[in-house]
Amino acid sequence: MASLCSACHHPRCRYAIIKDMAYQQYYGGAIWTHHAIDRMRNRGLSQDKAAQAFNHPDQSIKGKARGSVEYQKRFNTSLVTVIAKQNEKREWIILSCWIDPPLPGSIDAKEKERYWKYQKTGFWGKIWMVFKRQLGF
Repeated sequence: MASLCSACHHPRCRYAIIKDMAYQQYYGGAIWTHHAIDRMRNRGLSQDKAAQAFNHPDQSIKGKARGSVEYQKRFNTSLVTVIAKQNEKREWIILSCWIDPPLPGSIDAKEKERYWKYQKTGFWGKIWMVFKRQLGF
């Protein structure tokens, strides 16, 4: 039995969910950069959710980089953002993606926690935190 596209519910849609899928270089009608795949893996974001945000966004706005577009889609309380750009062959390239708020245990969640801890601490505490970070702790 073919899986159904989570957005249009068509059995032969090229964006249909493939269960237990590893991250792929070409997926959902776009080419995914190594940077985007690393970010998804580090952030605990599935390629399917990122592809849904790209192919069926709630909102799209002009990106910061020239020619790029920022696609956003809300999943319950999370907002998935995908940055994409077309190359000279008019193929879509996914440059980066993230989920906000960060998933617990992800690199982004740890960075956010470290940032808030740094903001709340006093002068000497900040010096100590910077020192520890420089040493790799």
